[in-house]
Amino acid sequence: MKQILLYIFYMMACLPALGGEAVPVRITLLKAEVGEDDSVSVHLRIHLQDIRVPSSRSLVLEPCLGSLLDGKCLALPPVVISGHRRALYDNRRQAVTPSPEYARPYTRIVSPKKGGSYRVDYSVCVPFTTWMRNAGLTLNQSSHDCCHSRPLSSVRLAENLGLVPPCVKQAGDPDARALRAYACYSRDIRFVIPESEPVKFRTTTGVVYIDYRQGSAKIDPRYGSNPWELSDADSLFIRLRTLGITSFRQIGITGYASPEGAYFDNEKLARRRAEGFKRYIADHYDVKDCPMSCTWVAEDWDELRQLLTDNPRPYTKQVLFIMDNYGVFEGREAYLMQLDGGKVYKELLKEFFPRLRRVEIRVTYELPAFSDAEAAELLYTHLEQLSLAEMYHVTRYYPPATEQHREVYVIAARTYPDNVAAQINAAAASLLLGDGATAREFLEQESVQADRCADSCREVLRQLMIDDSMETEP
Repeated sequence: MKQILLYIFYMMACLPALGGEAVPVRITLLKAEVGEDDSVSVHLRIHLQDIRVPSSRSLVLEPCLGSLLDGKCLALPPVVISGHRRALYDNRRQAVTPSPEYARPYTRIVSPKKGGSYRVDYSVCVPFTTWMRNAGLTLNQSSHDCCHSRPLSSVRLAENLGLVPPCVKQAGDPDARALRAYACYSRDIRFVIPESEPVKFRTTTGVVYIDYRQGSAKIDPRYGSNPWELSDADSLFIRLRTLGITSFRQIGITGYASPEGAYFDNEKLARRRAEGFKRYIADHYDVKDCPMSCTWVAEDWDELRQLLTDNPRPYTKQVLFIMDNYGVFEGREAYLMQLDGGKVYKELLKEFFPRLRRVEIRVTYELPAFSDAEAAELLYTHLEQLSLAEMYHVTRYYPPATEQHREVYVIAARTYPDNVAAQINAAAASLLLGDGATAREFLEQESVQADRCADSCREVLRQLMIDDSMETEP
């Protein structure tokens, strides 16, 4: 099979040692296919130009096969660009205390030279499984040091690789059971017409951790880790533009501060920094006609509680007890400072408080209406852009009582789990195939059980179970 260039892009990855200059990383997806031995082979070409990392850090590029339909993913061996000390530490740690979670790199580039050019011909094979038929390919980029791993970006190289084994045939006619079920029950099954969504609004969010100079609220794109962090905001808007989104309905900015210091000083600083980020967004992106709101939180105790819950420490219960029983203006911070002679507070300052100082951005945008043909393509690439009705329009391309027909309804139900009509229709489509087990899964949901619109499906399911039991009797 000849090589086909599916996707070429430039990803900007900036490290502090670079002084804020962008480093191009070009990824070319050459080929992805299922071989005769039932294994998936992925071939990439990675070009790195003048990329440098600090001695104690590493940059990890990890390809990942993932299916939006099944919610499953498989991380492939990463390409690692390491500083000298980071490489020594990683090798020593794995030799002394091997970790089963350690992902052995496909290749490791150590201490890349200034102005150097590197090419990695990446080729891996993994066993094929059914969910990979709808899998796409994503490149996840992260930064690692001695104690932390920070995600930098996630770029979709291909939405659907079309991984179909040579032995798998295109879907054919309904099987005998589906034909029998359709003939017996199709007149009794009632699909539910969902409420229309005349205007499709969607909201996407992002979080950035901006580094500020002492006492300043001005954003310096070259300071600290800001090149990394601001690239997240860039990718958010670029992704929306790539999807054809040009109309933003609202942008919300919320600034958060950590608890150390006087409350009113933290409130003032959080407000100044939130407003500073709002100005940055207004100056760097074409959003002048979009309403922008700005809020701030002086001391984000809620997020601290979540961080301690997700990352428990020996003192977690003590800290939570103080937070639960002493208010912000009742000496809460003073009591925290007294724990273990101040050691706990020092660790909070170092490990947790920096993660509270952040800015959250929420972008609400309007999606256009799509034709049936466009919806059929988006269903397996960007299904979040489709309304429930648009998904149902795709069923016109597939005969009833076929797996593809049912699949559309199941995708719709998984995408809109709180929509009762979507759950009932997924059950109805499953019943047309004679699949009572899947139909029961949808019908037994609490919200569906209380809805009379599901009565016809429940009756058909009962009759299907009776018919099946009679067929199995000797």
